[in-house]
Amino acid sequence: MTNKYKVSVIIPAYNVEKFLKKCVESVLSQTLKELEIICINDGSKDNSLEILKSFEKENDNILVIDQVNQGVSVARNNGIELANGEYIFFLDGDDYLDKHFFEYFYENAQKNNSDLVILNSIWNLASRVTSKYHTALPTWSMFIRREILIDYPFIRYPLNVHPGEDGIFSHILLMYTKKITHEDKVIYHYVKHDGQKTKIIKNREVLEDVKKYIDILENFYSEHDLYTKHSKSFLKYIEAECFLFFRTKPFSVEDETEVFNIIKKISDKLMPYIFQSDCQYFSNEFNTLLKSSDIKEYYKIVKYRYNYLRFKLFGKNVSIRYKENRLKHYK
Repeated sequence: MTNKYKVSVIIPAYNVEKFLKKCVESVLSQTLKELEIICINDGSKDNSLEILKSFEKENDNILVIDQVNQGVSVARNNGIELANGEYIFFLDGDDYLDKHFFEYFYENAQKNNSDLVILNSIWNLASRVTSKYHTALPTWSMFIRREILIDYPFIRYPLNVHPGEDGIFSHILLMYTKKITHEDKVIYHYVKHDGQKTKIIKNREVLEDVKKYIDILENFYSEHDLYTKHSKSFLKYIEAECFLFFRTKPFSVEDETEVFNIIKKISDKLMPYIFQSDCQYFSNEFNTLLKSSDIKEYYKIVKYRYNYLRFKLFGKNVSIRYKENRLKHYK
């Protein structure tokens, strides 16, 4: 029996009334018509639910679910359980798509029998998924064969994790996708705005998030016996997600030392599975961490971290990156 829907588009929405109409209309106007649109209202306090219900009333392929506010991970996971399409795509309620978006993605997937098609037109995401390792992907870049998520029901967005939930989800997903291709002919329009529910995290919260990311993946790797096969990918994830925080967040000396020790502890656990030749896949700074016994030894070699000057210029937010000497704190 042929599936009625080629793609299930899952749209979580939380207080995005100003952008939601354009978002949904960008899906309805797609050149690929066999689309199922699942909209999850995550306890919005504005008119998001009313907007979605008006679309549902006029379109047979739209399903609206109203839930109490539980976060984007729960909303996306609920959407997965309701989906019927051959492929799944997650679209945030304040973003929108080119009209050929799903036509090109679906053609790519069909031509190559892909488990996953990665959008590669905004960032060079191809470098995050190679034949040697994988790190993590943003949610908006993944066109996923639904069968993968049915066969492996543990591939779901982690609860009580934000930001970073998409990194954990994608890192696990990439271990179970055999055929991966890339699409670069269309654009996902990511809309930034003041009302965006993006968690602005303080440095201590970053530290706690790093702990959480590592704990979730460490438990997953242990439960599924993945260390032998995928430790290099785990280490690349740590470099891309956790070490990046260490290099760019203005931590106090105490918090910076704790983040270093957390990263160092899990890295030491993974290193027995890493070959000397694998060091070529890591940055010089991260290789230095792997070889250093403590943060003092690390900064004797690296000496600095990145910091940022942030200010407004003509009403616009401006950020300038510079190198901050850290060795002086560890002499």
